[in-house]
Amino acid sequence: MSLSINQIVNVSLEQSSQGATKRDLSVIALFTDEMCDDFKNIHCRHVMVSSADDVANRFGSHSRVYQAAKSLFSARPRLKTALIAKYVKSDLAIAATEAKLAGSTVSIDYVKYKTINNGYFSFTLGEKVIDISGLSFSTVSSLAMVANVINNAVSEATNNQIKIIFDEKGHRFILQATQPGSDIALNMGYVYDAKHDGTYIGEYLNLVDGKATLYKGIDATSHNAESISDAMTALQNKYQNWYGAYFANVITDSELLEAHDWVVSADLKILGFTETREANLEYTDNNILKKIAQKNSGRLMVQYNNTGNEFAGVELMAIALSTVWTGLNTAKTVKFKQLNSVSSDDKITLNEATKCRRLGINFYTDYSGVNMLAEGVMLGGTFIDIITGLDAFTNAAQIQAFNTLQGRSSKLPQTDEGQAVLLASLAVIGEQFKNNGFLGRGKWSGENVGDLVYGEILESGYYFYSDSFDTQDISDRNARKMMPINVALKLAGAGHSVDIIIKYNI
Repeated sequence: MSLSINQIVNVSLEQSSQGATKRDLSVIALFTDEMCDDFKNIHCRHVMVSSADDVANRFGSHSRVYQAAKSLFSARPRLKTALIAKYVKSDLAIAATEAKLAGSTVSIDYVKYKTINNGYFSFTLGEKVIDISGLSFSTVSSLAMVANVINNAVSEATNNQIKIIFDEKGHRFILQATQPGSDIALNMGYVYDAKHDGTYIGEYLNLVDGKATLYKGIDATSHNAESISDAMTALQNKYQNWYGAYFANVITDSELLEAHDWVVSADLKILGFTETREANLEYTDNNILKKIAQKNSGRLMVQYNNTGNEFAGVELMAIALSTVWTGLNTAKTVKFKQLNSVSSDDKITLNEATKCRRLGINFYTDYSGVNMLAEGVMLGGTFIDIITGLDAFTNAAQIQAFNTLQGRSSKLPQTDEGQAVLLASLAVIGEQFKNNGFLGRGKWSGENVGDLVYGEILESGYYFYSDSFDTQDISDRNARKMMPINVALKLAGAGHSVDIIIKYNI
């Protein structure tokens, strides 16, 4: 045999490191004290949802968290996902629950079934295979009747251990055990096609893998009451990739303050709140919003609403957090935006608007017949887009620097050349935020940063500076620290008003 070419040219493939990913700053956690099947598991702290229908299927269409989710997903552009987070407000005894297979919302009407005279499907129950066949739907006139026909066969095949129902609220079929508890013999598998004679109906029922959710039976448990900060910490310990928080249940002034203080101490979080009390527009010492506004944390956005919509603030938050920071000219101001789930409060007076502006409370009204949000600020007066933009920039710069240090196959040297590599990688983030419109050309009016002096035009909108390694002390060098990097950012701002002066002569 011939000799290997590897003796002359030896090529090896070097595995590249997997870098860290930026946080998704569009994710909002809706906290609720309402229970769903998932929350009955003492270890479950949240569920992911992508629509208000997902929330209705879990919590019911009359729940407060569903109403909040409708407002959240009404915002445009529409958020892709959200979290529903558990908050055990008071001691709670959870009854044992049944094992079940819950299908997703069905789009097929009962008419589709009427021509089926020999329907079938199969599923596993514990270690047994259950075959259901010979189903005839010629006389049905509703999906509930479809479930009744199937239920007769399922009950007989499982000795009344399993039943099927049609959930009118969720518009879905549910296969479930008749007795609650964690008996593994009652755990079901997905419906599948065992290739029997007749018409397979598993996909009509949406009880197949990919369209249904399996739930194991759970024995009775109890949940101890927790504080607001307990609930937020518990979620953070389980899942960190969320940015906004909003409580769908009614919270007291002391709970709002506790939630605010938790968010302020957390790593890049913000809180939303809807104020429905006119008295809390007053600049008085007993007003909780004034107390928080004086802290000027920039971490709480509040919307005042007296039209009966308790969840106006969550749509405001969804609008603010839907910014795509990696796009071109995608940075936005929250002022002027329209709300889809909230009625315009055209009864707001100039006096009320002035009170809102003083505290930094947003409101939704019409200006000469045009409905719009005002003023797009955090409680205390800092503009929302400044806080969210700086958070996004901070996260992007942190991840970029980490990936530059971690992702190289060779070390990043503690030399001025190595520092230049780090600065060049950060410049990518600067360009990204210049392109999205958050940063812009302007005169630097801050203290001097490196070679950037007061009054100089910052053409790019950003400036990264670090000293030479010649100035580094031995302790930092031995600790393998790169040189500190100073960053100057010139925000592009946003136009909110204009004066037009007209001169004329005759």
